[in-house]
Amino acid sequence: MKSNLFSLFFALILAGFMTQGFQCGSPDFTGAKVQEQNNNFPEAAKLYEKEVQNNPANYEAWFRLGRLRGLQLNDFAGMNQAFKESEKISNVYSNDIRALRGHFWVQYINSGVINKNRASSDSLEFYDKAIADYKTACIIWPDTSTTYIYLADAYKVKGDIANEVLSLTKVWEMDHNKDIYKSVGRIYVQQGLEKKEQFKTANVDNLKLQKNLKEIDKGSYKSDVIQAFGNPDSQKKDKKNPKKEDWIYNKYTMTFTIDGERVVNRKIEKLYDLKIDSTKYFEAIDDFNKAVGVFEIIKGIDPKDNENLNLLLQAYYEANRTVEATKAFKLAVDNEPGNKTNHYILGFLYRSVNDYDGAIAEFNEALKIDPNFSDAIYDIGATYYNWGVKMKKASQEKGDESEEYKTKFQAALPWMLKVTEIKKDDARIWETLGTIYALLGQTDKATKALDEADKIRKAGK
Repeated sequence: MKSNLFSLFFALILAGFMTQGFQCGSPDFTGAKVQEQNNNFPEAAKLYEKEVQNNPANYEAWFRLGRLRGLQLNDFAGMNQAFKESEKISNVYSNDIRALRGHFWVQYINSGVINKNRASSDSLEFYDKAIADYKTACIIWPDTSTTYIYLADAYKVKGDIANEVLSLTKVWEMDHNKDIYKSVGRIYVQQGLEKKEQFKTANVDNLKLQKNLKEIDKGSYKSDVIQAFGNPDSQKKDKKNPKKEDWIYNKYTMTFTIDGERVVNRKIEKLYDLKIDSTKYFEAIDDFNKAVGVFEIIKGIDPKDNENLNLLLQAYYEANRTVEATKAFKLAVDNEPGNKTNHYILGFLYRSVNDYDGAIAEFNEALKIDPNFSDAIYDIGATYYNWGVKMKKASQEKGDESEEYKTKFQAALPWMLKVTEIKKDDARIWETLGTIYALLGQTDKATKALDEADKIRKAGK
């Protein structure tokens, strides 16, 4: 019986020693403490490392090793690794660990703020110092997203957009903060718009020529040909019909057959090399598609977030994914049928794919909500106008002299007139009105409207 009690007592003592993590009796552990007191920190670290290798359950040694790495050796990754091992065994030092990590984190965050504030166009190195401070803070406290917000801001002011996006994406992965992720999508959209503008600027003349080569065709006026391509290099009269002749443009290996005032045929021997550099265009499309991916993820989480749907619409539209954009905005209208802007934008999308009836219906829905919504009033008129232009061009290409298209211009008039009552000083409105009058053959009214537009522009309004 006594033997059993002694065995039990010995086992309990042994267990107690084990749970204390071998805090006493190890020469390496004792030596490490002595070296630390003597400020011989590298040697102390080596002995602590030897101790935890031999006695991995010594949570105090792990804690001391982590503290030493942080306070004296600036090895914050190693500090966290040691702290993690200590807390695996015991939470005795958890409060001290949190306090130490917090101390170091605040120290580097404050240093980063100071360096960022010191930075300017003449002292860019301080941006890098701030970024280095924030990166260190991320190592010290890797499970807090706040540090990555600081880091993203530092990259933003430096102009390092790629790393700003990476930092904000890290915040999203940690917190699933949809507002943060929206800002990532906005960055992609802004980058896309900038690259798209660079593409247009670099290719402005060739893009204009591309448009002319596409649009100036059978049914166009003779004056349109001259305005687009200048006078022909040579002309060849038709012997049987004096009103008919060929206009030859050598540069484009293109021949227009003119009969009276209209083009009745166009022939191109070889496609003209426009030499358009599309690199920036495709980069822009890639950015817009990345933005779509971001906003789609947010839509999956909160399909009724109409701000996100608006952003998704813009990204879809810029990425030339109009069909998908239309689906997204139908959802926005279903989610919030009383939102006039949703109806208005859906109408705009319908018009962009030539669904004129659908566009007019949505603009009218917007007007039911706000009868004085001038943009919707204008766009009903503009939709009828675009419809008429499309019908007119189709008739010309067929050689059909039907004037059915005028019914659409006539339908546009009352809407445009209503807008002039709301926006009396908008030259754009008067100009559009003048164009419609001219197409209807109402010359006097066209002249008055265009004069009004000219007067507004001269007045600087």
